[in-house]
Amino acid sequence: MLLVYLGVVVVLAYLIGAVPIGALVAWFHRIDISQHGSGRTGSTNVLRTIGRRAAALVLLGDFVKGSIAVGAARLLAPVLIPGGTVSLLGVTVSAVTLGAVLAAFAAVAGHIWSIYLRLVQGKWGGGRGIAPALGAIMVVSPWIVLAAAVVGIPTMVISRYVSLASILGTIAASLTVVLLVLTGQLDQMGLLFVLLGAFLIAAHRDNIERLLKGTERKLGEQVKV
Repeated sequence: MLLVYLGVVVVLAYLIGAVPIGALVAWFHRIDISQHGSGRTGSTNVLRTIGRRAAALVLLGDFVKGSIAVGAARLLAPVLIPGGTVSLLGVTVSAVTLGAVLAAFAAVAGHIWSIYLRLVQGKWGGGRGIAPALGAIMVVSPWIVLAAAVVGIPTMVISRYVSLASILGTIAASLTVVLLVLTGQLDQMGLLFVLLGAFLIAAHRDNIERLLKGTERKLGEQVKV
């Protein structure tokens, strides 16, 4: 039943994460977001292209879909894994935590590479994955999200770089995951969330290049529609 559970979790979480909230909000405003700014569907590009209200709606939607994906995985665990634990490579681990990790990865992957956009536009598209990742992590431990916010928000306010804030916030969240595991507040499988952090940073590789070159757009810069 473990493989069935993990398979269901991955597919369901991916399909939830792939819902292109940013593209849907942009289409409501009669705008093809893929043709403006960075072409991404995340709240930052929506903010630059459409405005604050639309961006706030996208941010909330992307956050919520991450929470729904992990929440669904946690609800399915006791149904498909009655004992609540499984043996993985000879080690007994929590099925709930394992499912949450995979759901978070799948939801973020769906957000970055949306199958719906692929079917409609003929190409893969999406955002950077930060909002759905935060939503997913919130279900596991609000402390991790708090750590990301404590570091990320001041960085964004001071530097005006959303990408830099996202990267540093992700690093802070990853360090918090390690701390929670070491103090016994999070199952050891939770360490896999550090890999999710590395994945999110890798998704910002073009932003990192622009930051190093000094060509990255700052918060508040608009794009022509």
